[in-house]
Amino acid sequence: MGKRHPRRFHSENNCQANTCYPQVNTVLPTITPTTAPSQPRIECADYRNFLHSLDRNSVDLVLTDPPYSVSRKTGFGSVKTGVQRFAVSMDFGEWDHRQIDLDALAQEAYRVLRRGGTAIVWYDLWKISHLYDALSNAGFKMLRLVVWNKTNPVPLNSKCTYLSNSRETAVVGVKGGSPAFNSAYDSGDYAYPIPRHGGKRIHPTQKPLDLFRELIRKHSERGAMVIDPFLGSGTTAVAALQEGRMFAGCDIDDYYTQAAISRIQEEISEL
Repeated sequence: MGKRHPRRFHSENNCQANTCYPQVNTVLPTITPTTAPSQPRIECADYRNFLHSLDRNSVDLVLTDPPYSVSRKTGFGSVKTGVQRFAVSMDFGEWDHRQIDLDALAQEAYRVLRRGGTAIVWYDLWKISHLYDALSNAGFKMLRLVVWNKTNPVPLNSKCTYLSNSRETAVVGVKGGSPAFNSAYDSGDYAYPIPRHGGKRIHPTQKPLDLFRELIRKHSERGAMVIDPFLGSGTTAVAALQEGRMFAGCDIDDYYTQAAISRIQEEISEL
């Protein structure tokens, strides 16, 4: 049986009419069969509406990085000179003040995944047990942790005198059956630098493209359907297309939806 594509849908009341971009394939160049097997689909929508629109058992890999809801005021945002150039703001923006329903996310991810499909969900280390429980309660098995070790971490305080925030964690879960896994004796530890895009990140919590490419290679096969309901800067989409997978995703923020479209348009044109 051939792979099914997610149905197209239009979000309602989630983004302004003049800045909502329901499908990338209206603006992106044709992708040749040697790269990705179909056009990607990008929507400006809430994650719940997006996931609910997808057919049951239609997805091979959910790879996503939802808001951690950890933003707080620090007073570091305007510091630019001297040793304090390393100081960073912990207020990432309004998008990080939203509370994500982890149980609903896990249940919908389980529903749309095929048997043997995998979910990889990044989350705040100090709340990771809540994500683990949500995935377990939804039915996911073989739950494991993977870790991104940042090779260029930002110091925790402005004087560089304490331990840096050098790791981020994701939970991996499988929907029954035998999952795709193209690796052996794998520790799940990945060392990559914090990304820059043209000297500046598109999104404040942007993940490394090479990290996501490696995860996609290991946890899916060529031609697989990959989705990301928290698209942000578009890293998952670019990685999936570069690895020859199909892709569908969304972001509730119209600014990041547009930024992701522009990035995907730029990067896949080079394939």
